[in-house]
Amino acid sequence: MKFRPFALSCECGVTPTRIKQVGLSANRQLVIHWWCLRCRKSIYVVRDLRQCWEESAGAEDLDGDAGISTEASVPGGDAQFLQSMGIRFPADLES
Repeated sequence: MKFRPFALSCECGVTPTRIKQVGLSANRQLVIHWWCLRCRKSIYVVRDLRQCWEESAGAEDLDGDAGISTEASVPGGDAQFLQSMGIRFPADLES
């Protein structure tokens, strides 16, 4: 799978070690939330989905990520991938 990654960092320059939440707003925006270890602040990055799509429209032409395999073909692959990224579902938190 080819993709164009987002550059994420706090105002202080620290990149997140873990993403706390990823979601969509009612205004069709991608919201990424994490906790900055240096500033001790909750950070939210909001990106318009249309802008994200336009910026990555040439993702098929990218060379750098050609070797990335997709986990979607493996049963439970999506959930395993998200868990490896530190993303937890509400059902996971109850156990």
